[in-house]
Amino acid sequence: MEEIAPRLKAVVPHIKPVGAEDAEELFQDALAVAAKMLHDLEQRGKSVTPGNVAFYTILHMKSGRRSHSSGRTDVMGSGTQLDGKSSVLSFEEPAGIDPETGEEIPLGELLSGHGDDPSMSASRNVDWEEFLGTHDPAYERILCDLASGKKALELSRERGESYFTVRRLKSRLAEDLREFMGESAIADALRIPAWRGNIVADHEKCACRADRRHR
Repeated sequence: MEEIAPRLKAVVPHIKPVGAEDAEELFQDALAVAAKMLHDLEQRGKSVTPGNVAFYTILHMKSGRRSHSSGRTDVMGSGTQLDGKSSVLSFEEPAGIDPETGEEIPLGELLSGHGDDPSMSASRNVDWEEFLGTHDPAYERILCDLASGKKALELSRERGESYFTVRRLKSRLAEDLREFMGESAIADALRIPAWRGNIVADHEKCACRADRRHR
């Protein structure tokens, strides 16, 4: 600590950091590398000078070797990134410009899925199965056809039901759902999930920043 650490502290700030690393983090990592190197040498009965340990430690840090990893196949590894084989970007990193709005498109928006969360879809299917189980098969068939986008008139012709029967079922559906699932069931189904709301808020912030830059 008295002879090796000062040498490292003087040189490490001039080493190019990788990703989110900073000078203090690199210095702490260099101390760990130097301590392990010194321990291994002492275990083998070899004597070295503090200058030699500091010199080879700095070479390790410049080449991307760290106390926690020295491989060059890990995509998150410093050495892999220094070789130009991988790079780490923020999800907020601009990935292009939307030609319709002229706003920046963050990388996270290109990678994120806009479909329902699998757990939400599964729980919704369970609710629907329980709801449909309380009605006769004809009710279920007509309801599934309506959900697929078929019109009442088209459906009445296909199913051999009267047009007014289909219309009455359609108008009764909301009431049946409220009675089975609770008064807030429809409102809950239309509400944006909290996790998706956070993403939308982040996108709106990016859009505001892009708008200010364009002005």
